[in-house]
Amino acid sequence: MYIEDLLALNFMMNTFLLYLTARLMGREVGKRRLFAGGFIAALYSLAIFTPASAIIFSWVGKIAASVIVIFFTFRPQRFAELIRLCGAFFLTSFFLAGTIFAFYFFGSAPAMVKGGIFYLETPRPGMLFAGVIITFSLLLLVWHFSERQRKRKIFQMTLVICEKKRKIKVNALVDTGNQLREPLTDKPLCVASYKALRSLLPEALITAYDQGGDPVEALGSLDVEQETCFGIAPFRSLENSGILVTYRPTLVLLEYGGYKEARKDIVFALTARPLSLDNDVEVLLHPFVLETLGGVVT
Repeated sequence: MYIEDLLALNFMMNTFLLYLTARLMGREVGKRRLFAGGFIAALYSLAIFTPASAIIFSWVGKIAASVIVIFFTFRPQRFAELIRLCGAFFLTSFFLAGTIFAFYFFGSAPAMVKGGIFYLETPRPGMLFAGVIITFSLLLLVWHFSERQRKRKIFQMTLVICEKKRKIKVNALVDTGNQLREPLTDKPLCVASYKALRSLLPEALITAYDQGGDPVEALGSLDVEQETCFGIAPFRSLENSGILVTYRPTLVLLEYGGYKEARKDIVFALTARPLSLDNDVEVLLHPFVLETLGGVVT
């Protein structure tokens, strides 16, 4: 392989790696710095022709070269930021190398074992390009999923619902699309799975839900004390409409990121349908909960 071919190949691959690192970390980097960083990394490959190549290509030398390239390309202001960028750069490097090796291994490219050493021919440009595209797509998918999970955690809460001497703990998620309100008082309603609140409900309601009956009719069999905690609320969605039973517990304790708050203004609309595919969410909170959460979230 000629020197210009070695430089061109390393320039292309390292520039892609720096671009993937920038996308993975959500950093904006100018094209000039990106290309300059790729060129500096490509120059590192020429060290193979120097007498000190064994030292330069040791793991210490490779880490030092990576730190220099990352620092020149991204200009991090803090040491912790530099460490994170280096970690992302190594991750994309390993990811890309593994993808290209998988193409090579499952393809028809020849390989040879001699003297306990596994020899591979230089990957073709098409294979390298395909590996870059697939790696880019996979990293974008992982980034999108992790970003979605991160945003979801922002809206996750834990509720401790108390009713007399009984209490239960459920997982809740703030649903920004929830606009359900009580018809008379116009107070916002949170949606809860009746199975999650089952131990707090009267026996008549439990029987109606379990046997597929009408829980609204079951409200007629409640005593005077129980009636004050329950009501009804009509709803309409794109798929269906109907009437839900509402339940106002004595006390609800919100736990959010180490913060705890006691609330008496939370009312639940009970539904027999699951609120998530994996049943990890048992309550969908109305957005008003965030707006009035003791000044923690605005």
